[in-house]
Amino acid sequence: MILTYRYQLRTTAKQRSELQMILDQQRWLYNEALGWRQFAYEVYGASVTYMDQCRWITYRRSRDERLSSFPVNIQRATLKRLDVAFSGFFSRVRRGENPGYPRFRGSDRFDSFGFVEFVGIRLTGKQLRFKGVSGGLKINLHRPLPDYEKILSCSLKRKANGKWEVALVLRISTPEKKLVETMIGIDVGLTSLATLSTGEKVQNVRPTTQSERELRVAQRALSRCRRGSNRRAKAKVVVSRIHETIRNTRETYLHQVSADLVRRFDLIAVEDLNIKGLAQSRLAKSIHDAAWGRFRSMLTYKAEGAGGQLVAVDARYTSQDCSGCGERVPKPLSERVHSCPSCGLVLDRDHNAALNILHRAVVRPALPNVAQCGVRATDLTCLRGANWDTT
Repeated sequence: MILTYRYQLRTTAKQRSELQMILDQQRWLYNEALGWRQFAYEVYGASVTYMDQCRWITYRRSRDERLSSFPVNIQRATLKRLDVAFSGFFSRVRRGENPGYPRFRGSDRFDSFGFVEFVGIRLTGKQLRFKGVSGGLKINLHRPLPDYEKILSCSLKRKANGKWEVALVLRISTPEKKLVETMIGIDVGLTSLATLSTGEKVQNVRPTTQSERELRVAQRALSRCRRGSNRRAKAKVVVSRIHETIRNTRETYLHQVSADLVRRFDLIAVEDLNIKGLAQSRLAKSIHDAAWGRFRSMLTYKAEGAGGQLVAVDARYTSQDCSGCGERVPKPLSERVHSCPSCGLVLDRDHNAALNILHRAVVRPALPNVAQCGVRATDLTCLRGANWDTT
């Protein structure tokens, strides 16, 4: 399993100046390489590849001390970043989507650089060392690194508050799958972030909505500033910090909720939603604020790391079908209570959907049956219905 661990760096003023110098050089390299590709195609109709530009940077390093003063791996990573941008552009063209041609980056649109491989850099204890930065960059290890097989890559990012963070991409071994003793179905929503098949509801903190007024005031102040002025640069920092606070609040909460669920349950069942399609509806802002996709991603890798299982089931009719007898009871989205005319079951709409999600996960042919999973009989009380066989 491949995971990314992010840590804040404790840098000195000199180190921040050196990191900014490296960042400026990588931005220049990115724009230079992009201009070369664009010129070659427009004038000669030729395509420039990643390997062509790697050979070019090797040649330039032998004649330019400013380029050779930094590890070549950083420069190759920047060229690879451009190559990935072009690969995405061509793939979107083939699919008939809005292509989004790679563009030249200004100083406010380029805030990270990295190493294409973990070569030319050393991690010793709590310090990161590489050519071009004096001393070692101290890492704030707020949580220890796990036992890993290999560090695949590393990137450094300048944050809105002027501080720097490092992201280490690790390959770690995963434990064997454990027998399922506890399981849960999860129905995500907007009123509540999630409703569990036990009836428990997880609060939706809505970080964007909570900071909406502060963000609106800051963005209006930014729009009144003259372009290129120092006042506008300061206003942009204020807006960026608000966005960063929103992102950190959301990430922290989702980490806490997902970690709690993985600790409590061995099998977690979720809906296989088309989040991209749903995010194009009138509820797009609320869906993005809830971050269903990020929540599922966290559940996936945390469950795998703990030896648990995450199962995605078909989302169709989970809210319409009765969890007691299986009868389909059509209802509009505004109707928040499920009331079955056949068996008389009355419960919250989302609770009913969560029970259906769990049932679909348990009876899937691809999974071992309940008895083989080692599920206790007491764990199946919420699944027992008139027409359901869970043995």
